[in-house]
Amino acid sequence: MIKRILYATDLGLYSPYLMKQLAQIAMSVQARVDILHVVEPMGVFAESIINTYLSREDARQLRQAGLQDVLLSLKKQIKETLSRDYIDILSELDIDEIVVEMGQPAEVIIQQALLRESNILVLGSHGQHAFQGGPMGSVITKVLQVSPIPVMMIPMINLGDLDRTNH
Repeated sequence: MIKRILYATDLGLYSPYLMKQLAQIAMSVQARVDILHVVEPMGVFAESIINTYLSREDARQLRQAGLQDVLLSLKKQIKETLSRDYIDILSELDIDEIVVEMGQPAEVIIQQALLRESNILVLGSHGQHAFQGGPMGSVITKVLQVSPIPVMMIPMINLGDLDRTNH
């Protein structure tokens, strides 16, 4: 029985469509929902700028406190965006927690699903970089390959169809 869903989102262009699909799924089984957004670690370029312009101590403090501040700020912004842009959908969902974590998306998604004892993962078939080729995005592909928890993939729709799904 599905009692708890972990919905992983990149908060991209398809989010409104995916949230509506999530609401239908969650309501049909009366499941609680955790929403997860994963922030990828800083790239080599950002790291080199930090290492070039900051002392070792300042860089260490930035990595510790600064990143935590960024994650907290992101979580607050996500809550505000959800409250503002998805008020109709949120009223239909039993959201337990909104989580923002840093790391490699597929790994964090599976870790959080296990930690939260999710019965199923819900993800879109493509993320922000949907048109870089391939029938599925890299994150969903990795999650499908290694997840010990069932995964529900919501297929991508054409951008022109987004308006029709809002009615």
